[in-house]
Amino acid sequence: MNLYTSKTEAAAKRAFEAAERGEYEAVVHLIDYSFNTEDCDENGNSLLHYAVKGKNQKLVEYLVERCNMDPTWANQSMCTPYDLAAGTPMEEYFKSICGFSLEESYRNPVLRGMHPDPSIVRVGEDYYMVHSSFLFFPCIPISHSRDLIHWKTIGYAVTDEIWAKEFLGDLEGGRGFWAPDISFSNGTFYICATLRNNDDAPYIQTQMVTSSIQPEGPYETPFIHNLLGIDPSLFTDEDGKRYMLINRGARMVEISQDGKQLLSQPELIWYGHSGHAPEGPHLIKKDGYYYCFLAEGGTGKGHMITVARSRRLYGPYENCPYNPIMHQRDEMGAIQCCGHGKPVETPDGRWFMVYLSSRFINGTWGMLGRETCLDEITWTADGWPVVNKRKGPSYLERVPFPETYEKPAAVNTKEVWLSPRTRDRKRVWTGEDGTLWIRGDGFDLCSRKCNSMLLKFQPDFCFSAEFEMWIPEEEQEEFTSDAGVTLYYDENTYIKFGVTKNLIFVTEYVDNAYVRTEKNDFSFEGRVLFRVETDGLNRTFLLNNKILWRWTDVTSICSEGLTKGKRFTGAAYGVYVNGSNLLCWRQHSEI
Repeated sequence: MNLYTSKTEAAAKRAFEAAERGEYEAVVHLIDYSFNTEDCDENGNSLLHYAVKGKNQKLVEYLVERCNMDPTWANQSMCTPYDLAAGTPMEEYFKSICGFSLEESYRNPVLRGMHPDPSIVRVGEDYYMVHSSFLFFPCIPISHSRDLIHWKTIGYAVTDEIWAKEFLGDLEGGRGFWAPDISFSNGTFYICATLRNNDDAPYIQTQMVTSSIQPEGPYETPFIHNLLGIDPSLFTDEDGKRYMLINRGARMVEISQDGKQLLSQPELIWYGHSGHAPEGPHLIKKDGYYYCFLAEGGTGKGHMITVARSRRLYGPYENCPYNPIMHQRDEMGAIQCCGHGKPVETPDGRWFMVYLSSRFINGTWGMLGRETCLDEITWTADGWPVVNKRKGPSYLERVPFPETYEKPAAVNTKEVWLSPRTRDRKRVWTGEDGTLWIRGDGFDLCSRKCNSMLLKFQPDFCFSAEFEMWIPEEEQEEFTSDAGVTLYYDENTYIKFGVTKNLIFVTEYVDNAYVRTEKNDFSFEGRVLFRVETDGLNRTFLLNNKILWRWTDVTSICSEGLTKGKRFTGAAYGVYVNGSNLLCWRQHSEI
């Protein structure tokens, strides 16, 4: 879809207004002579959105059947014409066209908020997925699902605070564990990932391998290979030999069964379709062919998934004539930057692809980081895989297993609280009742030494979080800290909404300084209630249910908010202490 230009604005406005009034003849005439059906309004609403509002089913059927307009195409608020038709006769019509009801559908992204670089494996009827965690601890979340749609975090690949401090303790924001892969062989789960170090390290890119007989762990102490490259994945061939694939392109090295020894030098098997930033290699074998999947085009709006195949493991590999097999070509699509995918086969022989994507506020601001989508793979008559029929990402699609589908009360589990780089359990811990405890370590949030905070990633563009904070009774020393709620991207960009002994304040840190601060006199007497309401780029700060400040255009905690370091994560929220006091929090809501 395209945003209409000034040349087509008048025709578009007439068409949208006529469709919303249900004027069949007027809309058909405009389509015949002046309106392009690919045009949408500034909010991403298509002509079909307006026609559904107009309640003229004849017009809706004309747009779908004659103009090939899609009832599942979403506007910028992720609302489809199918959604707008709920409860009307058009809902049944869309059901017949799409082949599924709204009740048996799922929506992309299936995992929202920061869930980048997905890798998936199936064992029996169970699916397991991992994502990049960068420098946040515990590291590399492992999720489980039985329907490919609803995922529950069951463990983490790295949970040893001492090990994490040694390897992550001085890393700059955006570094750490990149693009993990999960695989299963001979009763053991293997996870590998790039450990991206600072640029002054002896090896700026190393590869970690760890394993466990249980998908949730505990996993063994990671083994580090000083092998340059990113995005490793493991492949076990039919003869039992194991290989690690790594970029640039797809380079392959034979490894030992336990993943701790490199048995050959990396050898390039395919450099990709486009030649631009080929990474994220994955290998499968099907029907006598080795299929090599790559992410290409960089992680921006040129991102894509490509594939090649060969009868021989080391190639040569034949480029797929349908490449790229996943790419968002729609400039007005709410889901962008689609790539870095890995396929998985279901027990009944179907195939699906998990892949990363991004959504933007106003087409510019990637506040959430990269999210995870799911779409079905179909195989062409000549044996090539294509994702979602090469239409780009789906917005609303039939669930993979409708006959057993039961929609859970909540979409995703609440993940554990995270800390940057590592965690000192003597200073930071969570109680069995959910209470958060932090004793300040004396460092402000701009210091890489600061661990006195607990964070979760923002779940969507609009949400609210409320925390009650208090000083525990056993804490007798004078309150000399500042403490409260943080909206956090990394040590270079964050917001603190907190109290001192005599002040309530909100302050924004960008690059190397606090750039704006608002404050009021306040007497902290041991217990307060913080609430932050988020609506896109707008934030409202409330204390004890009273609105204190409203900030607009809060862009610093977006990936595009600062050009410094590796801006690959997303906005987080949580609680912090800057000082030496011990404080407690209880989260009241996350909506």
